Amino acid sequence: MLDFIELRIPFDVSQVIVDREGKHSLLGIDLLDLGINVGSRCVYRNEEGEVRHQLLHHPYDRLPTSFTDIAFKVVHEGQIFPYVLVKCSPAKILQGHNVFGSDNIEQGVTEMLGCLLEAYPLLYSILAVQCAEVVAIDVTYSARLRNDEQVLKVLDFLRNVSSGSLRKSALKYDTTVYWGSPSSKRLARKAYCKAIEFAKQLIKLKKFAKKGDISSMRIVAVMEDSRLQQFMSGLLRLECRFKKLWLEEHGIPVNVFDLIRHQRKQPTFLTDLWQLANKPLFEALEGQSMKALDHDSVYKQIATHFDTVTASGRKSTVKTRNLFNFFCAVELHGFDVIKTNYGKSQFYQHISDLLLCGFSKAYLQNLHSDSKTNVIPFVQLVKIDFAQQTPDWFVEPVSQFNRVA
Repeated sequence: MLDFIELRIPFDVSQVIVDREGKHSLLGIDLLDLGINVGSRCVYRNEEGEVRHQLLHHPYDRLPTSFTDIAFKVVHEGQIFPYVLVKCSPAKILQGHNVFGSDNIEQGVTEMLGCLLEAYPLLYSILAVQCAEVVAIDVTYSARLRNDEQVLKVLDFLRNVSSGSLRKSALKYDTTVYWGSPSSKRLARKAYCKAIEFAKQLIKLKKFAKKGDISSMRIVAVMEDSRLQQFMSGLLRLECRFKKLWLEEHGIPVNVFDLIRHQRKQPTFLTDLWQLANKPLFEALEGQSMKALDHDSVYKQIATHFDTVTASGRKSTVKTRNLFNFFCAVELHGFDVIKTNYGKSQFYQHISDLLLCGFSKAYLQNLHSDSKTNVIPFVQLVKIDFAQQTPDWFVEPVSQFNRVA
């Protein structure tokens, strides 16, 4: 899936002058005339006490879309040729979420440019849009694991993985693993739990929606789709951000329209790039394995039978937690060892309770030995099925401005 794209669109050369010191500036154009939000780095009072300003600039701003906003910024002067920076998640602006989406660069770019034109037609008219270049592009694919608990266990394992150019990052987050630096000039890689990221975004958007934000209301309506949330469960995301320098070094065009034509000729090129970038990761995982026991499901199965409500109306999970800890002890040490170490009556009471939850005695007696063999090769566990990245009800999104050639 194309999850992010950042474009740099230069101003037309006819609109730019260069002084003797090599500083670029716009010719006869005042930022205030473009209709954009303008800030000043210097505000002062003159000798008459009047407020004056200088060193105008354009802070990062937002272009409205049908769903999430597009970030953009006008850089109108400096040693670098003036340009407009536009960046967003094409999946989010086209469909309101990025749980899954399209690989199609053309539709995302069309929507981005169309929104810029619609919001600021004068600004758009003095840009050399045909010279727009890709600064960065994110490509994301997912492995489907049993549940989100297993995703977090895989992430804990991946924190220690390094191989060749794949180096552990100093950045540490509970639900995201980075390799290298996100500010790398060439390539940035990370893995994360989609469901947890999604839940945090939804909570934030609901707050805006309650305050009457129309855009947030639309996005919340999309994100609360039960089919979407069901599809998202257990997704381990592996994301690569390809920078302009890396693309150039691998013979990929960075002019966005050349890139669109390149994709038309080679429809799977994003998948190919992603596999190339992640080759060191999967090579490092060869021969590794991981237990597949699903503790989350075990806990829920016990909770269904033994969570209770106190007289004050509060939920009590004491017995559930005690039984779950007993289950884990049997898994770790074995049925016979725990039987010896526990008091006889307490041991058999716990066994009886677990039988009520649906676990057979034979299963519990073999839990320890099974846990030693219940492993999955890591490469198989995080296998990316490129044919199953979207649900069967997915419809390829099309830009409302679908007129870019």
